Amino acid sequence: MFTILALLLFAPAQAQDPLPVDERLAAPERWEFSGSLFYSDPPGSEDRLTPIVYADRGAVHLEARYNYEDLETLSVFGGWTFAFEGELEASFTPMLGVVTGETEGLAPALEFDLGWRRFAWYAESEYLFDDEDDDDDFFYSWSTLTYGLTDWLSAGLVAERSKLEDTDWSLQRGLALELQHERLGFALYTYNIGSDDSYTAIALELAP
Repeated sequence: MFTILALLLFAPAQAQDPLPVDERLAAPERWEFSGSLFYSDPPGSEDRLTPIVYADRGAVHLEARYNYEDLETLSVFGGWTFAFEGELEASFTPMLGVVTGETEGLAPALEFDLGWRRFAWYAESEYLFDDEDDDDDFFYSWSTLTYGLTDWLSAGLVAERSKLEDTDWSLQRGLALELQHERLGFALYTYNIGSDDSYTAIALELAP
């Protein structure tokens, strides 16, 4: 009788297919951290450092920004990345952010990255809903379109629409130069070339 009961109890477990070895031994996904630091001194405004810290685990994406939406303002975002691979590589990250400091509010945002051969198009945008005054709501966007001249050097165009720049241009436009060596990156972005409102932003990047 004991033998029959044991067979009945353990038979379902034995009938199940075991997990593949690679799945049983696979380590859980780890957090990957990266960051950027921008310096700019646009006309009609104070110069500023804008640090941005990124954290990714699988499709989960988190980031924190300072002096981004406004001076002395911190924003924290969370989102989910959708990635597509092929001849055309693409990733889209819709996010929602909380903004606090000199400006306070909520900011739905989107980041996307498209790559085809040596061309790369990156853009980030958000719409900030100001908690204190609806008239202070604003849309922000920043994008680059570059071509890889070598494996470590890219050049192209940059465009930005920002609350922080006080110029005669509603959209700041210019040239981009980006260098990448292993995990370190360096970039120059020069806006409104040939005008009285021209200025340059410098960026440092630490990739995962």
